[in-house]
Amino acid sequence: MENPSQPNVEPTPAQQPTASLAGLRERAVPATPTEGIRLSPKAAEQIKNILQKENYPDTMYLYVGVKGGGCSGLQYVLDLRDGAHVPASESDEAFVSEDILIVCDLKSYIVGNLSGTEIDYRDGLMGAGFTFNNPNAKHTCGCGSSYSA
Repeated sequence: MENPSQPNVEPTPAQQPTASLAGLRERAVPATPTEGIRLSPKAAEQIKNILQKENYPDTMYLYVGVKGGGCSGLQYVLDLRDGAHVPASESDEAFVSEDILIVCDLKSYIVGNLSGTEIDYRDGLMGAGFTFNNPNAKHTCGCGSSYSA
C-alpha cells in the first residue's frame, strides 16, 4: 500500500535499473515494417563496416532516440554505444534488425512515435548519411533530420 505522505516519484535516469547487454539481446524482438525500429540492408552494412573499421567491442549497440529541436519540433538521435560503459535501462525498447541490436528509450519511442521507422543509408552527390523513414511523421523537414509526430 502506498504511503499518502510520500509522493510517488519516478526514478531519474541515473536511478533507473540498468539492463545487461545479454538481457537486452535476450528480450529484443525482431523489428517488422509496422513494429519496432528496423535497418535497411544498406544501413546495416554501413553500421557493420563502422564497427569493424573502428574495431569496436561486441558490447556495442545502436541507440535510436528523439530530442526536441530542429525545424519541425523533434530531431532524431542515432548513436553507437558500448553496453559495458553506457548500459541501457530496463525500460528501454530493444529490437534486432539485420543482426544488429537497436535500443530506444521508452519515452523517445512513444513521444517520437517511432514504431515502424526504418533507418536507411544514402550515398549521393550531395553527401552521404543515415535517413529515417518514419511512417508516423506528420511533417518532415527538408533537412531530413527533424519531424513532427
